[in-house]
Amino acid sequence: MSEERMKFSDMSASLKLRYVIYRLLSLAVIVAGAMFIVKGYYSRFFISVGAVILIIGVAMWMMASPDSYNSSTDMVQMIAMDRPRKIEEFYEAYKDVPTPLGSCYLAKFLTMRRPVLAFGPSSEGDYLYFWLTGDGNLGYIGYSFLTSMIKERITEPLHPLNENFGTNAAAYICYHSDIMLMQKDLQESMEHFVKTGEVLPVLESRPSTVYTFTEDFKLMGQRFDLRNEDGELIYHIEGTMPLKQFYIYDAQNTEIFRVEKRILHALPTYDFYYRGEEYGRLEKKFQLIRDTFTMNVKEGKLVLREYAGSLGHNFFVLLNDRMLGSIMENLEFTLKNVVFDNSVVICYEEQYLPLLTAMAIMVAREIARDDEKENA
Repeated sequence: MSEERMKFSDMSASLKLRYVIYRLLSLAVIVAGAMFIVKGYYSRFFISVGAVILIIGVAMWMMASPDSYNSSTDMVQMIAMDRPRKIEEFYEAYKDVPTPLGSCYLAKFLTMRRPVLAFGPSSEGDYLYFWLTGDGNLGYIGYSFLTSMIKERITEPLHPLNENFGTNAAAYICYHSDIMLMQKDLQESMEHFVKTGEVLPVLESRPSTVYTFTEDFKLMGQRFDLRNEDGELIYHIEGTMPLKQFYIYDAQNTEIFRVEKRILHALPTYDFYYRGEEYGRLEKKFQLIRDTFTMNVKEGKLVLREYAGSLGHNFFVLLNDRMLGSIMENLEFTLKNVVFDNSVVICYEEQYLPLLTAMAIMVAREIARDDEKENA
């Protein structure tokens, strides 16, 4: 709560008022939903209505501040303004800033009355866009692939699209991860601009490599393989029943990582060992919106965090808020993907590939747990 109060004190007067109104209204809606459920416990209709009201109340609570809103979704990010601003201010600041999607331009959208700042679309039809609320006190950075929503270009970009953006992986799934990384960079740049008036450069797409993380049948335990784009074996993973230990071996059968599950913990907790030495303890945090694991390591804080609002089970791996890679559920419709918990591992920094492989085990476990809950 202290951190929330500190950030509340940094808000402008209009945002403070908005925060208080949203929180009070959300509490009232949540109480109303709870009353529907308690009073109408004998009726499925009243319980269903109460549940919907509760969901609306929680959504209103999350929309009260940028921090709570951004913690609930990754597809759209909220930025608080220091004062009422106009979209033209951002256009003038960013029109000459190159990005992997080219420089920005002003556009009219079918669903918005005011101009929007757009980046892209790419050859795949994906783009980022930024808009302000009517009072100019809040901004949102969104991602979309619906190019038909762009009604008209008011200006033209000064810098063209990087045609090689995301193509180094030879897979569209990697491109999706790259564009989310650009959204994160753009958000940080705009937040810095609001505070200081200076624009941070938006990084070019970093070279990334795609690996497949696939499960093979094993009578007792679990077995996975991590292979590169050419199908060459990089790491082999063995899990022992009752799935308390996982061993990661390289192609020479040398142990690289060992993962051990701790028992008697309310939330999943794992000890990590790198080449026989303790690396850190990964602990799942209690969150209603998305699965999140954290680990304190020598370099700082490591986070395994699920994308909020995306299709399938997809996770970022971040070190001190720097993205090391992504682990994305392989949704290609094949028999192996239907039967097993297979993923695609996207690596931005090769020295962390063993760690990303260990994190892929955690993602497989999360997918299996969710499947068990759905089938229960």
